[in-house]
Amino acid sequence: IGGSFMKPSAAGQLAALNQSYKEMEHIYHWYARRHGLSDAHLWLLYSLYESQSHTQREISSIWHYPPQTVNSALKSLERKGLILLEDVPGNKRNKRVALSGRGTTLAREIIHPLICAEQRAIQSLGEAETDALVALTGKYTELLQAELAKQGAQPTHTAGAAGIDRSRNRGKEA
Repeated sequence: IGGSFMKPSAAGQLAALNQSYKEMEHIYHWYARRHGLSDAHLWLLYSLYESQSHTQREISSIWHYPPQTVNSALKSLERKGLILLEDVPGNKRNKRVALSGRGTTLAREIIHPLICAEQRAIQSLGEAETDALVALTGKYTELLQAELAKQGAQPTHTAGAAGIDRSRNRGKEA
C-alpha cells in the first residue's frame, strides 16, 4: 500500500525503524517475563518506582494502556500486596496508587537494575546523540499521530495530549 509512494531508501529506513521499535519492545517483554511479570505489571511498577504515586488515570495516560488494562493489573498487584490503592478526594472512581513496602522492595530488586541498564545504555550514546534520539523520536511520534489523524485514526491515549514530559527525569541514578 504505502510502499509504492516511498523512495526505496525511505521504505528500508522505515522497516529498520519499525524493527528496532519491535526489538526494544521485545527486550522489555523478555525482562518482564524473566522476572515473572506481565508487561503491564512491569510498567506499572516502573512508573511507581520512578514517581512514588500516580492516579490510575495518570498511569493509563503515561503508559498508553487502556483504563481497564490498568485497573486489572492494579487489582492483581494489590492482591499480591505490592501496591496500595487510596481514594482520591472527590472522585471515588479514580484511585491514587503507591507501592507498598513489599512493592518497594520488589521494585528495588527488579526495576532499579532495569533503570540502571537503561541509563548506562543512554549515557553510552553521549549527550548530543541522546538529545537527538529523544527529540527525533518525539517528533516522529507527533508526525505519525498527525498523519493518522488525517485518516480519522487517532490513538485515544497520547503522551502529548496528557502533557507528559517525554524527558522523564528519573531522579534515581545508576
